[in-house]
Amino acid sequence: MRRQYLQVTQARRFALALAGAGLSVFASANGHALPLSDFKGQGVDHIFGSYAPGGDCSKEPRVVIDQNGMLFRANGREVRPQRVEYALTFLGASYDGMTVVLFPFPVSNNDYGRVIMFVNDDEKPGVIRFDADLPPGGRPDPFHAAFTNGGLFTLCKGSALAGTPPLPRPDASVAVQGIPAEWNNLAGLVGKYPGEYSKDNIDIFDKGAVAAALKTLLGPKMAAFRTNLSAVSPLQRAGRYFYLTGNAPHQGGVEQAYLMMDPTRREVQVGLWERGKLTVYPPASGTRLPVAPEIKKMLADSPPETTVPLPGTPWEVVPVPGRAPIAYVSAAASPNIEALSLYCEGGKPFMAMLLNKPAPAATMTMTWNFSGRLVNIPVQRANSGGTQWIGGLSGTELVPLLMQQSGTVMLRLNGRLEGEASLDNSAAVLRNTLPTCTRL
Repeated sequence: MRRQYLQVTQARRFALALAGAGLSVFASANGHALPLSDFKGQGVDHIFGSYAPGGDCSKEPRVVIDQNGMLFRANGREVRPQRVEYALTFLGASYDGMTVVLFPFPVSNNDYGRVIMFVNDDEKPGVIRFDADLPPGGRPDPFHAAFTNGGLFTLCKGSALAGTPPLPRPDASVAVQGIPAEWNNLAGLVGKYPGEYSKDNIDIFDKGAVAAALKTLLGPKMAAFRTNLSAVSPLQRAGRYFYLTGNAPHQGGVEQAYLMMDPTRREVQVGLWERGKLTVYPPASGTRLPVAPEIKKMLADSPPETTVPLPGTPWEVVPVPGRAPIAYVSAAASPNIEALSLYCEGGKPFMAMLLNKPAPAATMTMTWNFSGRLVNIPVQRANSGGTQWIGGLSGTELVPLLMQQSGTVMLRLNGRLEGEASLDNSAAVLRNTLPTCTRL
């Protein structure tokens, strides 16, 4: 790497390295979702009902949504998925409309399947749209195609939306003081939940030695920590340590937290995600506590400390001597993607992707989700470490959508949610970087 680039960030160095290396070898080659086994008590009863094209449930295909989950009928078959994936942040972490996005036919924990289901589509109650999420050249399953090719499904006659608003949270005036968490009583509190509405719950926020330690450690961040443990696990134990994990309602991966407690040393450690960026607050000693296995998995599946918080940073033009400049943007609140770059090579447009940890596969599919309009880019590994990836853009809608859309675009890897990228300044940057290889 030339001396004049030594002061740029690692991600921008990556973009420059790919562009400067010459990529003719590639020129000829082309989470957070919530798994649900039923819908009882999940806050989605407002979408319950029977739906079919034209609202005629005497014909197929049709779908029934109730507290037991979903039942699909088509081509003389009946399918009730054992679980579906509720894509809480599919339309953006700040989205607060009525559309519910689901993956009704997931293949595995990391593959959400080939069908996307939009309930109350386009903010219209009682309307469902099914979209196919197929790789280039992929063929749909005939049963799935009955729904993705069925047009809009509407609520059938005589099938009323069964939803009722959720019960209001008890007023603070009726709150019951829980058991203060002390250094010497944590073992007896294992299995209990933090909270203030039951005398059997644990008080870790207001009274007791643990609450005092947290207030000292977090200061003004105590309120955010409290919010981000709203949906919380029971107190658990790993060796001599005790811990909690949780998130703000429907904000897992973006607004969440963990707490580690060491009663022997009377120390606490907090991991706090805000807008998808992790900040670790270690004990006053400065030495981080070893985290429990469950928290290790949480860390592996969540955005790291190095990530850019939502809504991300604007697109940038990165100059490269002797060739066209590169369009560069950081990924925001992504567990794995650090940065993305678009550039011209051999008269064709390409995309480069930098990961913050190695991926073992030889190929993957990177998806740009523009409010439900998906652009799938097959990518190949570009280095032995599995952190640099490249894919061709010819024949895709990616550049036109980046030129036309505003706000943010959701990112996915092999169907898994991977945060967002800002669209701020994208049109201006692309006009300055891609005119030689794509029509703008």
